[in-house]
Amino acid sequence: MYINVALNIPSEKTFTYEVPADLHNEIEIGKRVFVPFGNKKRTGFIVGINQPCDWKSIKLITEILDDEPLFGQSDLDFYQWIANYFMYPIGKTLAELIPAGSEKKDFFWITPLALKTEINLSPAQGKLLTFLNKYPQGIALSSISKISGLKNVSSAIRKLQTAGLVHVEKKQSKQLSPLKEKIITLEEDKLTGAKLTDKQEKLVEFIRSTGAISLNDLIEKSNISEDIVKRLRDKGIINFVEKEKIRAASLDSSIGQNKNRIILNNQQAQALKEISGSLEKKVFTAIMLHGVTGSGKTEIYLKAIEKVLSNGGSAIYLVPEIALTPQLISRVAGRFDEKKIAVLHSGIAESVRYDQWRQIKGSLINLVIGTRSALFAPAQNLKLIIVDEEHDISYKQDERLCYNARDMAILKAKMSSAVVITGSATPSVHTCFNARTKKYRHLELPQRVDEKPMPAVEIIDMKAQQEKLGKVPILSDALTEEIKETLGKKEQILLFLNKRGFDTFLVCADCGYNFRCPNCAVSLKNHAAEGVVKCHYCDYTIKSLPLCPSCQNSRILSYGVGTQKLEKEIEKLFPQARIQRMDSDTTSRKGSQEKILRDLEKREIDILIGTQMITKGHDFPFITLVGVISADTSLNMPDFRAAEKTFQLITQVAGRGGRGDTPGKVIIQTFNPQHYALKHAQNHDYKTFYEEEIDFRKALQYPPFSRIINLRLSSIKKDVLVEEAHLLGKLAKKLCARHGNITEIIGPAESPLAKIRGRFRWQMLIKGKDINAMHQIAREIMNRHKNSKVRIIADVDPESFM
Repeated sequence: MYINVALNIPSEKTFTYEVPADLHNEIEIGKRVFVPFGNKKRTGFIVGINQPCDWKSIKLITEILDDEPLFGQSDLDFYQWIANYFMYPIGKTLAELIPAGSEKKDFFWITPLALKTEINLSPAQGKLLTFLNKYPQGIALSSISKISGLKNVSSAIRKLQTAGLVHVEKKQSKQLSPLKEKIITLEEDKLTGAKLTDKQEKLVEFIRSTGAISLNDLIEKSNISEDIVKRLRDKGIINFVEKEKIRAASLDSSIGQNKNRIILNNQQAQALKEISGSLEKKVFTAIMLHGVTGSGKTEIYLKAIEKVLSNGGSAIYLVPEIALTPQLISRVAGRFDEKKIAVLHSGIAESVRYDQWRQIKGSLINLVIGTRSALFAPAQNLKLIIVDEEHDISYKQDERLCYNARDMAILKAKMSSAVVITGSATPSVHTCFNARTKKYRHLELPQRVDEKPMPAVEIIDMKAQQEKLGKVPILSDALTEEIKETLGKKEQILLFLNKRGFDTFLVCADCGYNFRCPNCAVSLKNHAAEGVVKCHYCDYTIKSLPLCPSCQNSRILSYGVGTQKLEKEIEKLFPQARIQRMDSDTTSRKGSQEKILRDLEKREIDILIGTQMITKGHDFPFITLVGVISADTSLNMPDFRAAEKTFQLITQVAGRGGRGDTPGKVIIQTFNPQHYALKHAQNHDYKTFYEEEIDFRKALQYPPFSRIINLRLSSIKKDVLVEEAHLLGKLAKKLCARHGNITEIIGPAESPLAKIRGRFRWQMLIKGKDINAMHQIAREIMNRHKNSKVRIIADVDPESFM
């Protein structure tokens, strides 16, 4: 028997191995195997089983690492499609999508030995030996160059080994595997005539009362030492059985709990009826549910899930951000069988995700909730996928495997003959176009629950404020006055600013020195609360400097406003208010985000200041005022979707207001008060915005009237990158001509963010309508690209061009 194995390496190839006869019965698609590769051993996934093979000297697999497969053939077909479409190696795709932990592989462990006699060493060998002596217990070979910065380490280690100065040992890293625990049971028949001490009798009675119990729980709850347990075992009175302990995510959440049974209004009931009809047909159906903010989309999702689970099917419910899962979990827990619910996202330990994944594969879990990665769970008998806030850019992964979970949810539903619902108050132009062209069914919820009014929206022209005051204020007169009135009524306020930090950039007034990150082509941001200036791309951080590092003068000027500066301004204007900031600086600790949201729900916060994370799907009834500090941040991005993203952002943050009994008000501050995205957001008019935006896209043949592949090039050497970019640009144009010029090459050109984390960046766009031709051109460019100093990544259907 022979198998095809996909390894986590940058190659689209799979590798054939022979299976020893005694392991034939254990071979299944989706299991991990330990195989020889080069002079080491590595972990790979079985992706094919072949009986005959004409090749000679095929290597044998060393070990099968799983008792049960982590995915089946239908899952593999889905993963393979993703690998092909996004032009990413299948082995790396599987490593990206499946929570199997760090792979088991060989590595070399280097331990320094005592220097018995003087030996002449080269300067490089001497430096390496000095470094190794800091690690008398040893260090992994792969870590030496990373930590020390030394070059040609492998060669130098071989020479030191020959000289008897280091010991080199091949070790194996452990793979993620099921957690075992010892379960203790009582052997009643052995108790007759047994002589027991008082403590032993007490322990026997305790086990009788509890039944089978784990060793750890027994010692903790009985207050009896492990030594007494051992003596009872030696007498044969108790028995140890090893059993798997399932690691699971907590479903405890106090945010947004609603114990009352919600009765659907007529619009919700009609939408649910349409969805139920699609579920009963048991064929692929894509549905766009367009409901204004506060229209009750979540309750429709939950009732649709109820129907699916009651009929023996399974469902996947996606949300764009980890922050949204606590509020959703509080509505799901108690409504469905908690033992059959899995929560999957990057904030959960990989060991927990691994256990939940295997339970999903084994049909023990039928409801999967999570962020984009939850889509790839091997749900059995899948009948429903929900993509909540489908417009959100967080569904797009921007590094490594650049997939869009919203689009892949459509594909997965199609491959599973399931129903997929993409829901939003501000559907993406892409999704709405598919609904308008009848690819998706279109359902609407045009009114809020209980006919609550949409918030009144006022646009403030900040140019007029600048002329009046001689400078641009952080808060307009109108917003300041509204905050004062809202606080007086004991209601809550949300202030949105999509820039964290104190100032957006610092400059020396004397010499013009700009505080910029040495690794990225961006300004350092002042974080006054921590006393540092920081890069928001690579986290490069230095202490705030009282003097300019260039001219040593102290006139450091700050420009722009971040969430920290806004917080200080609000504290100064409203000293009695309880103010909280919610951005990635205040929510980096585990549980901090949930605590802020809990405090907001309990009305222990008067004013919440935050970045984009506060705009998404949260439901707090006492927020009656929403302030958008600057609507121009996203409007001025170099992106054809800038107007769409601005409309979505403003509408979503505005939708947080007035969800309770009191009507809400929204104030938008901008220098572009006549921009169509803002005017339509002011009127809550998605349809007119869509019509204006789709005409603009059609005129310029932007998506959805075309497709784009962005080839992102990067290197630590700028001159090498520029030269390679121009060479690949010429090649791209030749390939384009060979395909009859049905595609267009835009660029290559320097990326708007020209340097990130020490790597210079260029990009080249392939634009057209024939995705197959575009794939062929992109693949040929990547296959012919041989310069190892330049990294190239294909981003198919990009969401960002920064």
